[in-house]
Amino acid sequence: MAEKRTVYFFGSLPNGIEPYYGGGEVGNKRTVDMLRGFGYKVRVVRKLRCKATTPMFVKLLTYPFRFTAYVSAFLFLLIVGSRKAMVHISGYYGSTIFCEYILTEAANLLGYRIIFEIRGECVEAYRTMGCAIHRLCFARILRIPEIVFSQGVESEPFLRTFTDKPIFHYPNYVEADYLPPVLPQKPQGTVNLIYFGRIEAQKNVKLIVEAASILQQSIDISLTIIGKGLHEYVGEVVSLMEQKLKPGTYSFISGYARIGIRNILLDKHFLIFPSEREGQSNTITESMSCGVVPISSPKGFSRTVIGNDRLIINELSAQNYADRILEILADGSYSQLSQFVYERIKANYMQAVIEPKLREQYERLWVG
Repeated sequence: MAEKRTVYFFGSLPNGIEPYYGGGEVGNKRTVDMLRGFGYKVRVVRKLRCKATTPMFVKLLTYPFRFTAYVSAFLFLLIVGSRKAMVHISGYYGSTIFCEYILTEAANLLGYRIIFEIRGECVEAYRTMGCAIHRLCFARILRIPEIVFSQGVESEPFLRTFTDKPIFHYPNYVEADYLPPVLPQKPQGTVNLIYFGRIEAQKNVKLIVEAASILQQSIDISLTIIGKGLHEYVGEVVSLMEQKLKPGTYSFISGYARIGIRNILLDKHFLIFPSEREGQSNTITESMSCGVVPISSPKGFSRTVIGNDRLIINELSAQNYADRILEILADGSYSQLSQFVYERIKANYMQAVIEPKLREQYERLWVG
């Protein structure tokens, strides 16, 4: 009997107890599940993280210990493992680049074939990394793997300045059982707004509340915010909702289960997404799959995923977000836009579209 194909996977993954923390964990879990669905044996080392609610000083104090633990675990796996296995490293930038650099170099020295998957908005992250050592590590990593996976096609010209290796566009996607079989019909009367994801300053969650407050001056709206973050910032968001919005028109839900989010999305009209730092957002793709029209910043790959510049706000202000929603409601284009975003996900960002492409890339590496 032929030896089962094996993948050694390293990246951020959910711990099986808490809700997912960010799109990286969701995307990596989907990758691992697909690889196992292909019949591969996948051995995983999870990058250890703190809870979303953990104070920053605790994260900093524990980081050296967490770093040592997961780097050591993956290095041990590489040393004792079969060199016939494929190594898949899913990485970011900033302070974590040293971890990915160590593991990529080690896998290369030990003779493994390597896939390096870039998560997040690499151009912006590269330009804002703190020192020359970060940039050197990042550049070196891109020259080592057999293939580089990138979430956005926008990154390819930049990546080509570092590597001539194949680049595979590997976007986040929506599972088949998440997509409603038909476009959900949205209720009339009240306009339902939503945001879900990390509750943090870079996501501009307070701006969402301000935009909802402006809209309430002229139309009936409800606002639902779902997620977790540092206790202090979450408290500020909830307090702002209480101050700015009419009683009974808002709700804050701490944490979430993804299937629960899908059910909540069915009657929502707009996603407000003014993020200042983004890769390819699962929040956007999952909302669009339920016919929720996103009004988003252009950060990361959001413009390409959404595919309609009218839904992009280039200048960050609560008034601009509110005005765009009012324009769409006033000119009667909402239903058309809802159908458009639903069909766009169905045609481009579904598991059935992405899965065979991922399998093709892996099969080429196995036989190469």
